Amino acid sequence: MKAPVLSQTKNIPTLLMKFFILALMGSAVLSAAPVLGETGSVLYSADKRFIDHGDKTISDSKTGLMWMKEDSFLHQGHWLNWFEAFDYVNQLNKEGFANYFDWQVPTIQELSTLYEPEKFNSSQVGQEMKIHIDPIFAMEGSGSLWAAETNGRYNAFGVVFNTGMRFNSSKKSRSRRAVRAVRYINLERQPTTSESPLP
Repeated sequence: MKAPVLSQTKNIPTLLMKFFILALMGSAVLSAAPVLGETGSVLYSADKRFIDHGDKTISDSKTGLMWMKEDSFLHQGHWLNWFEAFDYVNQLNKEGFANYFDWQVPTIQELSTLYEPEKFNSSQVGQEMKIHIDPIFAMEGSGSLWAAETNGRYNAFGVVFNTGMRFNSSKKSRSRRAVRAVRYINLERQPTTSESPLP
């Protein structure tokens, strides 16, 4: 066997370094995306926190909550005010969405568990607002989701997923607002008095 020429061997460290950098870049890209579960029927988020069951529901192993993968805008194609958010969730229960009948409008605290500033899902449809939730959720939905809590007779709260801050808005506002229905996986959450919409 012929010995390699010196001019060919002096580039080996450079080639190895390039290969190593490309390998690192590839693993970084893969770690940001959902990965196929062992069963082949479910997806896990890169950090294994969230599980996509393949029926448009996502379970959160950290909180014990199950969420709709799509918010109401992605599911229905239009924005909702606070009253309509409750109507929407009631309709999900009538239809038995994903074979569950206990969907609820989330609280501020529950919504806030989805906000992760280091994660990027997408931009809100038609705007520059960045949505900082796990990319395992459906993309290009609303960056502002209604919560169950009210602020007096005319206003209600929600969470903005660009900043993680809560908003306070008229219950009648549809300004790029939606709802993401939630349910407990193993525990029953008792509705608070603020979860019954007032006329």
